[in-house]
Amino acid sequence: LEVLRVGRAFSQQCPLQELPASLGALTGLTMLYLGSCTALTVLPESLGALTGMKTLHLEDCRALTALPESLGALTGLQTLNLESCEELTALPESLG
Repeated sequence: LEVLRVGRAFSQQCPLQELPASLGALTGLTMLYLGSCTALTVLPESLGALTGMKTLHLEDCRALTALPESLGALTGLQTLNLESCEELTALPESLG
């Protein structure tokens, strides 16, 4: 699996409040789209295991309060969209 789309891709808001830690097992993932997951409050630390990730869309994740420190391990990340993440007040130190 290279691309995982949840949320706006289905023309409705996503009801997820959290993602499973097993997300980190999707090592071939290059794009994760979580747009309009308005109830999502946290991302798993296992996200850092997705070292091939190039694009992470989190726009409209209005309840997201923090990003995992492991995000800094995504050295190939080219696009990180945090538009309208209203509760997010800081980025992990690992992002430099």
